Amino acid sequence: MAINPVIIMGGGPAGVFTACELVKLGIPAMIITRPRPFPAWEGLSDRPLNSLRHFEFTQTVESVGDMVERAAHWNGVSQAQNREYILNRQTFDQALLADAKDKGVEVRRARIEQAVRGPNGWHISYITPEGPQESVTDFLVEARGREAKLGRKMRAEDGGFTSAPATSALLKSYHVSPDLGAMTSVASFPKGWAWYLRDGKGTAILQIFVSSEKGELPPKAGLDRFFTALTDQLPETRDWLREASPHDDQVSVRTAAANKTLPVGGDDFLVVGDSSLALDPLSGNGIFYAIGSGLAAAPVINTMMHRPADRALALRFYAERINFAFEGGCLMGREFYASEERWPDAPFWKARSSWPPLDGVSHPGPASKPAELCQKPVVRGGFIELEDVIVSADHPRGVWQVDGIPLVKLMNMIRDGSRDDADNAEKFGRSIAHVAAARHWLMDRHVIS
Repeated sequence: MAINPVIIMGGGPAGVFTACELVKLGIPAMIITRPRPFPAWEGLSDRPLNSLRHFEFTQTVESVGDMVERAAHWNGVSQAQNREYILNRQTFDQALLADAKDKGVEVRRARIEQAVRGPNGWHISYITPEGPQESVTDFLVEARGREAKLGRKMRAEDGGFTSAPATSALLKSYHVSPDLGAMTSVASFPKGWAWYLRDGKGTAILQIFVSSEKGELPPKAGLDRFFTALTDQLPETRDWLREASPHDDQVSVRTAAANKTLPVGGDDFLVVGDSSLALDPLSGNGIFYAIGSGLAAAPVINTMMHRPADRALALRFYAERINFAFEGGCLMGREFYASEERWPDAPFWKARSSWPPLDGVSHPGPASKPAELCQKPVVRGGFIELEDVIVSADHPRGVWQVDGIPLVKLMNMIRDGSRDDADNAEKFGRSIAHVAAARHWLMDRHVIS
């Protein structure tokens, strides 16, 4: 029997990966999205780029710009720190959609007017170049990023939205000589921090991240003057903007604080990507988390649609993933902010170096607290199922298997005296290297000796 396609509102990494993974599972998917209306640039790390290669997003990989070493000016020290790839999000997003179409996803370029739940499903009204249209779906995915409305509309009154101290990114673009090579740089100053990009083709971007609690940003008409005043406080801009001329006097503003929106889903909808979990740009993991969100969303949706008795389990799996990712990402952000020690009493740095008010670190040692055996929801064969897992300090959601080797089963075999990797590999039908990797994982967490 034909089923209505799952509709994904939004065509960024989370929405595209959700759609493509659904198609792999035999579930038709339709993306409704409109082109990004303003220029946006990011730095992309190796991890998400490797994911794009692994899942054969060929056009998307080709859209990624030059690899550069990022120059960091932080806590009074200037050094080359990490490498990143220059990403023009408008070009990147269009390549994502082209790859999605090649993978069997229907893509409609349109502006969504509203999504209304009715007795026979969700009714999505949208405006295409040809005029108004409406589609109906039994399952809806919200993937329109930080400004998405569905998660906020569906959330409970209390505790549905958690946010770090309010932060905004102010962006201005410049003309520079195309003879200047590609580069990126990050710098801190008393009122916040800045990220500078030069694409090697004549364009430069300066983003400044500042506090944006109520009343801290000027009206739109005063943004350019406000931005210029901030650049005057940033010594690095003397080099960054030397012989640069602004494209215009427009300064774009977007929300940049880490935030989490609950609920993450219901019986007939799911919220993915930045719509449910948005991290501080300083952590540099936004696209990586968005891809992971899409990969996790597809088996959750598959379970909710085809195993309705397991809907609660599927939503538990997804909610736990969001909660742990949010906590880890926020702790990482706190550590980055705390590493700038020159202005501990400046409001921007004081607020962010102490938020969230949680114990712990972003990357605890694997054996920093005892491992536990319990049952947790995991992905198996495209569905969410309960399995025996091992919860450790560095994997609080639990790990079911390493390199295809079930950890609890291997643990029991070793404790029963079967300690030879070759023998155990034969029993599992896997390679000796896979068994050895799983055994070392258990040893590193003191599960076995």
